[in-house]
Amino acid sequence: MSCSCCSRTGAWAAFTRVDEEGFRREVHPDIVAVPFGAALEGKKYRGFTEVLGWWRHEILGTWEWFEVIPEEFRRVGGRILLTGQWNVRGKESGVELHIAATWVIEMRDGKVAYWQTYTDHSQALREVGLQDT
Repeated sequence: MSCSCCSRTGAWAAFTRVDEEGFRREVHPDIVAVPFGAALEGKKYRGFTEVLGWWRHEILGTWEWFEVIPEEFRRVGGRILLTGQWNVRGKESGVELHIAATWVIEMRDGKVAYWQTYTDHSQALREVGLQDT
């Protein structure tokens, strides 16, 4: 089942085109983000300023380009399960990667208020209470 009310890709499109103001318009001021690398370290970024700092340092500082491609939005209870992928190229190495990713998202006031990134789709399914099928 797709989620027509949340099928906007504004936050991910702004992220891909490196549009800070567009990204700011799409996320809640009290956003909590748990990107993949942060999750491995037990970190969370709280508020737009911390999320923007992570974006500038970890994403823009490491990758020549970082494209986020949302493919399917699915409402699961009060959350959204988004599947898609990253296409990236390392600044120093020039290595290109195509990585499947899944995000668990919560919305508040029509904006992204929380997201956590998973590269293990099964783990994301468990997080939202679904079994891997």
